[in-house]
This record gives sequence, C-alpha cells and structure tokens, in this order.
Amino acid sequence: MLDYWNITDLVAIWVFLLGLMLRLQNHPYMGYGRVIYCVDIIFWYIRVLDIFGVNKYLGPYVMMIGKMMIDMLYFVVIMLVVLMSFGVARQAILHPDEEPTWRLARNIFYMPYWMIYGEVFADSIDRKTRMCELTVNTCVSAPCGDNMYDEDGKKLPPCIPGAWLTPAIMACYLLVANILLVNLLIAVFNNTFFEVKSISNQVWKFQRYQLIMTFHDRPILPPPLIIFPHIYIVLKRLCCRCCRRPEGEHDDRERRLRKSGSISWVLLGSVFKSLILQILFSYVKVLL
Repeated sequence: MLDYWNITDLVAIWVFLLGLMLRLQNHPYMGYGRVIYCVDIIFWYIRVLDIFGVNKYLGPYVMMIGKMMIDMLYFVVIMLVVLMSFGVARQAILHPDEEPTWRLARNIFYMPYWMIYGEVFADSIDRKTRMCELTVNTCVSAPCGDNMYDEDGKKLPPCIPGAWLTPAIMACYLLVANILLVNLLIAVFNNTFFEVKSISNQVWKFQRYQLIMTFHDRPILPPPLIIFPHIYIVLKRLCCRCCRRPEGEHDDRERRLRKSGSISWVLLGSVFKSLILQILFSYVKVLL
C-alpha cells in the first residue's frame, strides 16, 4: 500500500510543478496553470486517506477501497469491450456519413457510458425515425423516403438504413451492462468487503504500525526545511565511511579474540541478541 501512496505523491508533485511553470507564463498559459492546480488538489486530498489508517474503524475501510479499485480495473476492461461494441455500431448506423474527427471518437463513448448509470437518453433513442415539435410535447413520425416529396413540393430526405435496429441493440446493451456486469461488480465488492472485515483488527494494527514507523523514519522538519536533515544524513554517512577501520584491523582483532578465548563470549552475546529479537517478533505476531 505504501508504494501506491508514493506513486500518488510523485504524480501530485509533478503535476504541481507543471502548473507552477504555466502560472509563471503570460496569458493564456496562466489560466491553464490554474486549471492544473485545480486538478492537482485532488491528489493531495486523496493523500489524506493514508492518515485514516490509524483509526480502528476507518483503517480497514481504506484497505477495502484499495482492493475494490483493483477489482474494478478488471471489470473496466470487460465493460470497455461491451461499451465499444455498442457505441461503434450505434454511431455507424445513425451517422453513416460523419467525417473522421476526434469528436467522432468522443461520441462513440459518450452516450453509452452514461447509459451505464441509468441515463438512457429516451428522447434520442429513435430520433432518426421520429420528429418532435418544438411548440408541443408530441412526437410524430419523421417524413423521409426516396423519391418522395412533401405537400410543398420539397424532396424528403432519405431514410437512414437500419435506424430501427438501434433501439434493439441498445436494449441488449443495457441488459448486459446494467443488469449483468454491474451486479457482477457488486458481488465482487461484497466478497472483498467480507474478506477484509473478517481480519479488520489485524489490518488496523498493521496499518497503524506501518504509519507510525513511516513517520518515525522521516526527518523531523517539514518541507522545504527537510533539505537540512537530508544534508546532515549525507554528511554523517560520509564521515562514517571515512572513519571506518580498514579490513586488516578487523582481522587482527578477530585473531586476538581467538587467541584469548573470548570469541565464545561474543558468540554467546550474538545468540542472546537473536533470542531477544525472536521473542519480540513473536510478541508482535501475537498482537497482530
């Protein structure tokens, strides 16, 4: 879980730096920088969820959200296949002569995506075969046909071939997407919920310990003053490396210990230290 938060921090920092560079430019780039700031604040608010791991009740829910997000990724892949199959067919039937633009790619996904949440766009389901008056709330069959004229002698537009097939395809799409796949996702979420709920106490203790140790290992000063502890750590490492004894001195010391018979006490101390660590780990394991 810690790796995901590191990725979130990295994305948030880089997006902030990008927005900062744009804010230092002239118009219109300054406005773009403000928009990037607004998007970047989302990552910083999400980062607050990490602190909830200390709470006994909120901590397991954060882990549930993380596991459910992973489950939803597999669901999105399946849903994308179903959505594209309906979106491409619908767009190709209703707009056979549309030019290839980026707006065309947007229209393929736009309406089918919102249909997943129940917005079926009822007024435009059959809009190529029906015509609604602006002054009244009634719809009548739209006049169309080949080599046909209206009462004023104007030629009627040709009917789109297969337009009647769109509502039938849409009904099949809603049956699979809204009823089958969405309920399948809810069942997967339900399984994840009970799986984490059964070990919620262990999850909370682990997250609390991990968060405490994370802040314990970090420098005391906050950014941007954190640069000074890092400088101190680098200098300390360099000094320790310079003051380290040569390998020959360690060999001579070990040889003297063997001659004096004191090496057994050193081994005994190492065994005693390992025993203490094993007892501590066993105690922590019992608590978890």
